[in-house]
Amino acid sequence: MFLLEVDLLPRIALLVFGVAAMLGVGMQTTRGDLHLLSARRSLFLRTFLANFVAVPMLGILLARTLPIRPEGATALLLLACIPGGISALQFTTKIKGASLFAAACALLMSLAALFLSPVLLRLALPGDVPLVIPYGRSLLWILVVLLLPFAAGMLVRARWERPAEKLAKLSAAVSALAFFVSVGLLMGRRKEAMNAIRGEALIVSLCFIAISMAIGWFLGGPDRETRPAVATITGMRHATLSLIIAVNTFPGGAEQNYLVAFSGLMIPPSLLLTAYTVIRSRKSRRAGKTTTDSDGDATLQDTIGGPGT
Repeated sequence: MFLLEVDLLPRIALLVFGVAAMLGVGMQTTRGDLHLLSARRSLFLRTFLANFVAVPMLGILLARTLPIRPEGATALLLLACIPGGISALQFTTKIKGASLFAAACALLMSLAALFLSPVLLRLALPGDVPLVIPYGRSLLWILVVLLLPFAAGMLVRARWERPAEKLAKLSAAVSALAFFVSVGLLMGRRKEAMNAIRGEALIVSLCFIAISMAIGWFLGGPDRETRPAVATITGMRHATLSLIIAVNTFPGGAEQNYLVAFSGLMIPPSLLLTAYTVIRSRKSRRAGKTTTDSDGDATLQDTIGGPGT
């Protein structure tokens, strides 16, 4: 998330979450891992197509065909055109084998959004809207919260491998705590925003989230790890950067309520998908272990009860 002009405690919690999440991923990553990740160009391409092509088209379609207020349609277009929210890290890093890919997507899409999202917004919004994009603050956020902690984590891993494994778990615990603290601190504001907008807007927002996640799931490929990760990344839009643009472009506008409400609505579906994925993965590992043990027992019985016994 991009830090917004919210109260001090939520800002601190969001900052700690981002730094700790990227630091933890970095401490689990080696140069070899980066080399393997660079070979997954097709997956990155599909993820970018989902977030910068398919979802913006979905947002334009919903905004122009469904009966929602103009400010709600504008908020929907902002969300559709701006991916890269790092809140997805809270969920994607819990999926075994997907943490590095998720961190790379958070970094790359946040950077790409600075250059591609304004183009998309100028195509989607009316031509007379004077967009205000906080380039300087966004680049500073990417550097301080995403890139530097990840690089620092890799450096720790390269020099002190065993301590890094323990520190990575500690960083994951800190990031999770900071995330849920920020959710709790912002819960009142989100509840007010949901009460301020019509029920139809909430339904449209949930439909937008569900279809966006379905797009990510479809384009995420056949792997059990990457498919839910891409679905989560695609469904969790950059609500906070969208809100900053709305504050500066539409000062005092009702678009802000829609964006604040959306920032809360996108959490439960991602939480449910992650829980389902983690539980399924654990069951698969247990089943595989049971099969291996059964095969070993059968081999042992063959050896004991075979010819010559």
